[in-house]
Amino acid sequence: MKHIIFFLMFFILQSSVYADTVYMKNGEEQKGIVVEEYIDRIKLSTADGEIEILKNNIKDILYDMPAQNLVKLGDFHRQKGNTAIAYLYYSKAREVDPSFEPAMARYAEVSALLIKRSDKQLENSIEKRKALLQAKDGIIKTDAEMSLTPQEKLQKYTGISLILKKGRPFVEYVTPASPAYQAGVRSGDYIISVWTRLTQYMSLEDVCDAIIASSTGETSITIERTINLKSAGTPGYSTGGIASLGFYLDMTTGGLTVTRVMNNSSAFKNGLAPSDIITSINNKPTRYMPLKETISLIKSSKDNCGITINRYAVIWKKSA
Repeated sequence: MKHIIFFLMFFILQSSVYADTVYMKNGEEQKGIVVEEYIDRIKLSTADGEIEILKNNIKDILYDMPAQNLVKLGDFHRQKGNTAIAYLYYSKAREVDPSFEPAMARYAEVSALLIKRSDKQLENSIEKRKALLQAKDGIIKTDAEMSLTPQEKLQKYTGISLILKKGRPFVEYVTPASPAYQAGVRSGDYIISVWTRLTQYMSLEDVCDAIIASSTGETSITIERTINLKSAGTPGYSTGGIASLGFYLDMTTGGLTVTRVMNNSSAFKNGLAPSDIITSINNKPTRYMPLKETISLIKSSKDNCGITINRYAVIWKKSA
């Protein structure tokens, strides 16, 4: 089924039939596939290439995938403060397409919020009481936490030292044994999304706040990492396998996906893992690249192959 969905989407891009419709405020329509969505804009793939459209110019988006529309409805109600209704839409989206990551991530986030709501209300009550007592006793800002920057809070609670590099949040350092390190985040990674919300065009402070904002302590992120693999012999493949590098590939709704990594192989030793989504090979994007062409590109890399992957991770931050 996943194969059918991917190749159907690929066919759509090559024909006059499109999946998603973007309704503009000026009355015009743009048709294509929404391949990326940021806070302030979307990236739409059309037969003429990818274009960016600012959300300020968009009236509405009609998605072809039912799960996307359900997530959209959930987002609408969540923004209105109707968390319980949002939960129902996210739950339905998860049932419609269990492989649709935005539905899974939002469902997990809202479920945790609903479970922890009473605890959070109690915590807020205690904090308010503490603030009143401090004000009564003439204590002003005795908590050192109030003076920490978002970057310092991120480092304190997760172990990540984050900077902007080429306009994107870049992990400069990860404290060993920290929550981020245990989640698999490493120095040199880019954080490309938080709770499936893409971080490009976000300020560094907003990215830090998004990571540490969860009241449950759990934060879902997606990292980007480039792994350099060295061939151990003559490259070959069988049903998606790259023999000399020790891993197998398949095309899923998420993209070009690593399905299996052989123990003690080059892929295993260099940290490639099942469920990694390969986004480029030697800096060549693989978004619409057929599986056989991808394997051929890896075979032609000879001694070294630079594979850029996206990887899902969950960080459980330290408590205050």
